[in-house]
Amino acid sequence: MKETKSWYLPFVIVFVLVSVASFLGRESLVTIKISWQVVMGANLLLFLFAVLNIFAQLKTIAKAKPAAVIRGVMLGTFLKLIGLAVATVIYLVVAGPARSKNAIFVGMGLYFVYTWLEVRISLRMKSQP
Repeated sequence: MKETKSWYLPFVIVFVLVSVASFLGRESLVTIKISWQVVMGANLLLFLFAVLNIFAQLKTIAKAKPAAVIRGVMLGTFLKLIGLAVATVIYLVVAGPARSKNAIFVGMGLYFVYTWLEVRISLRMKSQP
């Protein structure tokens, strides 16, 4: 039961590590054409999507229907993907020629990290008595 209460800790650790690394390494990121602001924005969006999705899954896990839990995980992952895609399109339109394609690729990598964490935590929460 202790693990259910600390489900948010891996998300917070990843969020803080990526944020600190992006902020402290911003000059290095600029030299390789990665906008640290875009990385921070993607990190924040993914953190919020992941935390909200886990909150929603906690409700479905309480109902003890395995199919509902799987649907919840899949729906959350899909909504996170759509949300990030919309944010990316908005960024590409607003930034114009000054856009950072490399930062978008970093955001895609963060998407996989947050999704992996989310699925892993969801499976652990479901397997607990």
